[in-house]
Amino acid sequence: MDILHFKYFLVAAEYEHMTKAAQSLHIAQSALSQSIKHLEEELGVPLFERKNRSIRLNDAGKQLQSELIPILNTVESLPERLKEVDKQASCTIQLNILAASAMITKSIISFKKLYPEVKFRLLQNPDERDFDLCISCSASDKIKQDSILLLKEKLLLAVPNTSKYASLESITLDQVAREGFISYSWAKPFRIICDEYCKQKGFKPQIIFESDNQQSIRNLIDSSLGIAFWPEYSWGRFTAKNAVLIPISEPECSRTIYAVQNKHSINSKYADAFLKHLTEFILNIKNEKV
Repeated sequence: MDILHFKYFLVAAEYEHMTKAAQSLHIAQSALSQSIKHLEEELGVPLFERKNRSIRLNDAGKQLQSELIPILNTVESLPERLKEVDKQASCTIQLNILAASAMITKSIISFKKLYPEVKFRLLQNPDERDFDLCISCSASDKIKQDSILLLKEKLLLAVPNTSKYASLESITLDQVAREGFISYSWAKPFRIICDEYCKQKGFKPQIIFESDNQQSIRNLIDSSLGIAFWPEYSWGRFTAKNAVLIPISEPECSRTIYAVQNKHSINSKYADAFLKHLTEFILNIKNEKV
C-alpha cells in the first residue's frame, strides 16, 4: 500500500466530497477516485458509503481514519526529528578517558564555555572503539603513529612527611621495595606503568589500598597510610598538608599522555576544536608549574 493513497483517503474523508477533495489536492477527480478504489481493493473492504457525488465514511473507513491520523502525523514530522537527532549527534563528542581524567575534566569545563552547544559522552573503557577521541598514556616515548602527543611528565613519589624518606632530595625505587603502596586499580594504564617501573627494580609493589580516585589516594597518603606514585602535572597541584613529593632518580620514571582521534568521526569539527583546546590547556598547566 502506497502512503500517498492513505493521504488521499484522509483528505477525501475530511471533505466527504470527491470534487472538493480533488481540488484541495490539486489532482484530477478521476485520479482521486482511482486512488480510493485501489486502497479499498488492497484492504479488501469498502471505506465509504457513496451517494451521487457525496461520500461518507462507513465504520471501516472511520476506523482507518482514526488509526491513520497519528501514524501519518508521525511520518510527516519524521524528517525534522531526524534532522534534530543528526544535529545532536554532530554536537556530541564521544570521549574515552583512560588517563589524566581530572585534567581532561577541567579542560571539558573550560571548552564548554566556548562551545556551549557541544555535549560530551564520557567513556572509560580500554576496549571501546566507538569514540571521537581517546586519551590514554604510555611509559614510552614511542607512541603509535596515529597518536597525538599531549604531555610527557615525570612520575614522583608521594610520601608522608613523617616518613624516613621525606627529607631526601631524590629516591630510587628499590629503597621503597618493602613499603606499602597506595595505587590505582590494576586495570588502569597508570597502574600498569607504575608496576612496570617497580618490576625493573626487581620487586612487585605491595598494594595496601586501591582507588580510582586521585583525591582518595592523596588523602590516604596525607593520613600516613602509605606511599604512592604521583604524576608531575596531570593530577594538578599536590595539596596534601602532611606529605611531600620526592623525585625518583632510578629508574627514570615518566609517562606520556596521548590522544587517538577517530578519523571516521561524524563530528570531527568539534573533536578537532576540543583537541586543540586540550593541547593549549595542558601547555598552560605546564607553564604555571614552571
